[in-house]
Amino acid sequence: MLEEAINSLPGDLRHRVGVALRQRVFSQCDAAAGTATANARENNSREYRRMDGMGEMRASIPATAYHYGGQREGYGVWQDKNFMRRYLQDNPEVRVNTRSDKIQVGFMGDGFFKAGLGRTVKVYK
Repeated sequence: MLEEAINSLPGDLRHRVGVALRQRVFSQCDAAAGTATANARENNSREYRRMDGMGEMRASIPATAYHYGGQREGYGVWQDKNFMRRYLQDNPEVRVNTRSDKIQVGFMGDGFFKAGLGRTVKVYK
């Protein structure tokens, strides 16, 4: 639809509209890259904790990327583990550092770790 409207314009105007649209797309890409760099700096300077009922925060995905992926492949794609793995490999700046509140020192079959004579430590999975 947009292509038909642009092609119906006279030659010189069509060229100027095309240049303006390309420049707008490139400036949006530059802005998104700058935002991603700023987000990466912020994500790596903070520690995120696991929240009961919500799980571990693995990434801080910018809204533009979220909606682009959602409109392109459907919003359910963000629940797909393989897609998220590939997305995090391609965009390492969106990863966040998480920290657990639970301490795990080891594991034996009964859920306890032998920590000395008569002393046991509970191990969380």
